[in-house]
Formats: sequence, structure tokens, C-alpha cells
Amino acid sequence: MATERILIVDDEETLCEVLKLNLENEGYEVDTAFSAEQALTYPLGSYSLILLDIMMGEISEIRMARMLKADIDTAETPIIFCTARDTEDDMVMGLNLGADDYIVKPFSPNAVMARLRAVLRRMSRADREKISEKNENILKVGNLEINLEEYTLHIGGQRIALTKK
Repeated sequence: MATERILIVDDEETLCEVLKLNLENEGYEVDTAFSAEQALTYPLGSYSLILLDIMMGEISEIRMARMLKADIDTAETPIIFCTARDTEDDMVMGLNLGADDYIVKPFSPNAVMARLRAVLRRMSRADREKISEKNENILKVGNLEINLEEYTLHIGGQRIALTKK
């Protein structure tokens, strides 16, 4: 069962409730905000993904997306734009802002769910790759650990001093 937290930011309350119900049925924890201003009061760094409408409120969601990507706590949080703006220029602009996907309204909740799962899969794959890149320079055999990048040796967690040779 999924443990990811999703934030839906959209001024259409009915749409938020439909998406929330579908996401919760899949096991996600879901919060909703009906404006960017309300969303900015939430702990945004705690979300696995943010579904964001572009057209609403005093703070444009374009500005909010820029704020999210500029903040160290949310820079890596995937954003999916859900919007009625359907021109190619709007889509390109959204993706260039850092959106991980762009869904045009009206849409089916099933399509949103599939795209959300795809974005989360890509993110967890990227996280796994970062971990393996970090560990590819470490050789482990039993309690012996050699870091080929830092030229260090540990046996049973104890660092062993090495000569230059």
C-alpha cells in the first residue's frame, strides 16, 4: 500500500474531493487546498507530489511552482499541473517551470491516477539510482568495507589507517 502524501491545490472543491477520494482509495494520504495561499500554510516539504491547478487565486500557481522549485525543501517534489489551459505554449511553459506532467481539464480521475503513479515511479527509480551511485564506490565483503573514492578501509565499523601504497 502506498505511503506517499499528496497535496491537491485547486479552487474546484468538487474536483478536489473526487481526486482525494480516488487517491485515498489507493492508499495515499491526501490534503487539499483551494488556493495557493492556503497551500503555502501547509508543510510543503512533507508531500511526495503536488497536483496544482494553474488558474486561480491571488498568487498564481505559476508563481507557486517557481517558489516550490526554488525552495530546498520542495525543489525535488514532483508537480503535476492540472489545468484548463490547453495550448501547446501553456504546456511547454508549465513543463519548463519544472512540472513533471501537465494534464488538461476535463480529465478522467483514472487518467490522473495513472499519470500520478507514473511520476511517483520515476521519482522512486531516480532515488534508487542516487543511492546506487553513492554506493558503487564502496566494496563490502563480510565486515570489510573499502571506499574506492575516499581510499578508506573499515573492518567491523573501525577505520583502519592505510599507507599511501
